[in-house]
Amino acid sequence: MNKKKLVSLLLGAAMTLSLTACGGTKTEAPAGETFKVGVCQLVQHEALDAATQGFVDALKEELGDKVVIDVQNASGEPANCGTIVNGFVSDKVDLIMANATPALTAAASATAEIPVLGTSITAYGVALDIADFNGTVGGNVSGTSDLADLQAQAAIIPSGSPSAPRSACSSAPLKPTPATRWTRSLPL
Repeated sequence: MNKKKLVSLLLGAAMTLSLTACGGTKTEAPAGETFKVGVCQLVQHEALDAATQGFVDALKEELGDKVVIDVQNASGEPANCGTIVNGFVSDKVDLIMANATPALTAAASATAEIPVLGTSITAYGVALDIADFNGTVGGNVSGTSDLADLQAQAAIIPSGSPSAPRSACSSAPLKPTPATRWTRSLPL
């Protein structure tokens, strides 16, 4: 499968989906071609399930029976992500969607040729060990980030507990993403 065709098709699909309110038309797969997409999801979780389902629904809506999607769940075990994506590489899928940081790191390690789309990733630079990360991964990896605006969150906490002398917040310190910690003193 020509990867440029796949990337062009997927970008066309994304643009088509964004233009549906403007009367856009469907993107067609080249005649006789079926695309194989592998989805590796770290664990069953409401938010991750919704991200995977949205991705699958959009591809199916756009490509119909011209796409075969293999969704696999690593059951919360990061090592299983490696096994899953190595299977996708062996099967020569046209695209890997990695849902959660361990799935992304496994996919990025497994292939430099197959396009990888990440979702539910907080910090690509940390996940992929990119020094001086500037917001662009490059190579065959792209995707979306779920990083919240921590400064905005810090600004609203005092309004929720105006009588508290101190407030603190810590992200998941065991997750391989930036563990942001802050403490704010409030006037008494």
